[in-house]
Amino acid sequence: MSVITGVVDLLGPGRVVLIGDVPGTRQFPLLVASAARRYSASGRDLIVGLELPMTEPVREGRTGSFFERSTALSDGRSSREMEALVVHLSTMDTVRPVALDGPWVAPGSPIPLDDLALLEQPRDAVMAGRLMAEIDLRPDAAVLVLIGPEHARIDRSEQTFGGLLHPWFPTMLSLVGVHGGGTAWALTPEGPGVVDLAATGTSEPAVEWAREVGADGFHGILGVGRVDASPPRGINDRDVTAGLGT
Repeated sequence: MSVITGVVDLLGPGRVVLIGDVPGTRQFPLLVASAARRYSASGRDLIVGLELPMTEPVREGRTGSFFERSTALSDGRSSREMEALVVHLSTMDTVRPVALDGPWVAPGSPIPLDDLALLEQPRDAVMAGRLMAEIDLRPDAAVLVLIGPEHARIDRSEQTFGGLLHPWFPTMLSLVGVHGGGTAWALTPEGPGVVDLAATGTSEPAVEWAREVGADGFHGILGVGRVDASPPRGINDRDVTAGLGT
């Protein structure tokens, strides 16, 4: 069974599935794009939550200022593969992409009062509220969320995104993404660039889970094999390969 089939098999009406990804890699956005395409092919509704600022026009099938910011500020969430995922989701009639994160405000720009109120709230609570509002509108839709593992982890004591959602959706599953090593685009203390990743799991794609939450706060793992860096726009593949994007 392919890893895409494994993810699609987890989805169903009213079921919430969280994937704790490795930002700045090609494999996780590609996996979500393929799973969404496969699930929606039969006309079933699917909500896809993304760890992107709510100010991004994802429902219009495009990205905005978050992806247009300086490369010096670009982390893995604004990778070219994430941008392609947003556009790809817009081609599916029964898929509704949702940007979950709080608003992004360009450095030096004035902050609207409504955005200021959101920026003062806990980030995970804002994202959980955004998703729950979307689910209220489409309660029979399946839900697939691509988000950082620190948010996907189910921990009610620390009020993580997963921990806040779990009491409301007891059949929810949270899988942590693992890989066989490779590279990713990341914003490090030394600046943005390609970083090497040590393997965190098997080199073979796999989906393994249990119905109970483990001690790590996840129901299981989602392995994508070896991962490759996905830089933001403005950094071409030749520069990444040569190490000039660091």
